[in-house]
Amino acid sequence: MSDNTENAAIGRFGYISDFDAKRMMARVAFPDKNNLVSDWLPVLILNAKLTRDEHYLDAGEHVYCLMQGNGLEAGVVLGAVYDDANKPEIGDKDIRSVQFEDGSVIKHNRSTGTLDVYCTGDINITAKGNVKIIGARIDLNP
Repeated sequence: MSDNTENAAIGRFGYISDFDAKRMMARVAFPDKNNLVSDWLPVLILNAKLTRDEHYLDAGEHVYCLMQGNGLEAGVVLGAVYDDANKPEIGDKDIRSVQFEDGSVIKHNRSTGTLDVYCTGDINITAKGNVKIIGARIDLNP
């Protein structure tokens, strides 16, 4: 029987050491490997061709990786994970939100259909066509 540990996929928790936004790649430090740092690993995203998603991982962010074999040269960062130090802010199964470092928030409640946008800076809307605002009531507060 041959030893296939070189090709086996191993899940491993680690922390972002470096992040390259132009290539969407990260280097990860692994506590279970004496904090050795991986080679540059691709970061899994939803879309990367016609529709493109971009999200960024901060240094020190807790992530889960799928690594090839026991080494740190080949693998992929599957995503960030919550832990005891960083818990979900809202923790409600009906609310999906993105909360940014500057305090801006986009939040959708699927049970009520409410979409909230709070921005700490300007909001710019650009359209090649018409912009329509339709609602039962529209409040403008200058």
